[in-house]
Amino acid sequence: MPQSLFSEFQVSPDTTLKNRFVKAAMEENLANDQQLPDKKLFNLYQQWADGGVGLIITGNVMIDKWAMTGPGGVALEQTTPLAPFKKWAEIAKSNNTKVWMQLNHPGRQVFKAMGGKNLAPSAIAINLGKHSNMFSIPQAMIEEEIQDIIHRFGQSALQAKQAGFDGVEIHAAHGYLLAQFLSPLTNQRSDQWGGSLTNRARLLIEVIKQVRA
Repeated sequence: MPQSLFSEFQVSPDTTLKNRFVKAAMEENLANDQQLPDKKLFNLYQQWADGGVGLIITGNVMIDKWAMTGPGGVALEQTTPLAPFKKWAEIAKSNNTKVWMQLNHPGRQVFKAMGGKNLAPSAIAINLGKHSNMFSIPQAMIEEEIQDIIHRFGQSALQAKQAGFDGVEIHAAHGYLLAQFLSPLTNQRSDQWGGSLTNRARLLIEVIKQVRA
């Protein structure tokens, strides 16, 4: 017999959701001009918590403040002040709700007008037809930059844990950096980070290892 959607669900030995309803991640673009959560996000997440879902997954939070998907995005780095994130987590969890933070790096999907870093596994431009000029040709990442990405995912996850979030979701879809490494269309490297599927998936696997560590 199918389990009731309103019954508890054990995700891990340490995490049990009060029901099987999950608010999936969506990018809100409601951060302040310091790339931190404040009243707008707090109010929104209070509404979601009050709605009764068992789990909230946040909109994508960037691991590098110089690599953002758009204006109004949230960034969480090793040195980012945690007070607003603690408030965010507290509000999201206010109705016995669990909250996970989605962590992301956009890679080449950084608007030219925003400046900052535009990195990718290979120097292959985004093809969006007449809108292609909104993005510059990315810089193919060197080894030091790849190691920095791995470190940043781990540090952002640690910051999220210290702020009170119950878990993290690693964003490896929608054409962002980890998806760019996975795809042979955007990853044409010939080193240990490209070529075979094992190599193209290496960055994602190393990120997961770092987060778990």
